[in-house]
Amino acid sequence: MAKGNNIHDEVKEQRKKLKELTFSGKVQYIWEYYRVPIISVILAVLFAGSLIYSIIRNNYDTVCFIAVLDGKMTGYQDDTDILSTGFTEYLGIDGKKEQVDLSYTFSLEEKEMDQEAAVSANKIYTYASTSSLDGYLSEREYIDYFCTDRNIFFTDLRDIFSSEELDTLKDNIVYFTNTAGETYPIAVDISEAPVVKESDLNMKQPCYGIVSTSKYQENSANFIRFVFNMEKP
Repeated sequence: MAKGNNIHDEVKEQRKKLKELTFSGKVQYIWEYYRVPIISVILAVLFAGSLIYSIIRNNYDTVCFIAVLDGKMTGYQDDTDILSTGFTEYLGIDGKKEQVDLSYTFSLEEKEMDQEAAVSANKIYTYASTSSLDGYLSEREYIDYFCTDRNIFFTDLRDIFSSEELDTLKDNIVYFTNTAGETYPIAVDISEAPVVKESDLNMKQPCYGIVSTSKYQENSANFIRFVFNMEKP
C-alpha cells in the first residue's frame, strides 16, 4: 500500500494501474497479485467436482454381489459381460440405482510365493460374515471349500426352491456331506446351463451356491433361474 493511502485509495490506485495495462499485462498483473486466491479457488472447485462425481457414481445399491473364483469372460472388467448384463435384465432393475456385481477378482488357486489365495479366502470370509456376499461361483473342486460341520456356508436349496424347481435342477445339484453322514444340497453345477454355454466363461465346471448369510437370497437364487432360463417365482 502506498504511503498515506487508506484501503479505498489503494483500491482506486490499483484499478487505475490495471486500466493502463495491455491485455497481456493485465493477465500478468492479476496473476502476480492474485495467484494464491486463484489457485485456492481452482483447487476448491476441483475438489468439489471430484466429491460430487464420487457421490453420484457410488449412489447405488448392490442387490446381488457374486464372488467369481478363478474365472474370466469377455467384458468382465467393465461389467459388460453377458452374465452381468443378462442378469440385470432378468431381475428387471435399471443397472444404475440398483446393480448386480459379479466380481472376478477372487482366486483360491494355490501358487508358490503367492498370497492371492489366502487374501481371497479372507475377503470371502469377511464378506460372508458381514452379510455382504450373496452368491459364490467357483470350479467344482472349490465349491465346498468353506463348508464345515458347524456351518455349511450355503443355503440349503430345499429352503428356497420349490419342488418343481428342484426337480428341474436335480441332475445338476451339488451336495455336501458332513462327518455324521448328513447330506445337504448346497449348489448347482451350471456348466450346462444355456446362458453359461452361450458365454465364453473360462471355467471347466462352474458351480454356484447361495451364501447362507446373504441379504438378497431371492436375487441370489434368481441367478440360478436366470442361467437355466427358468421363470422367476
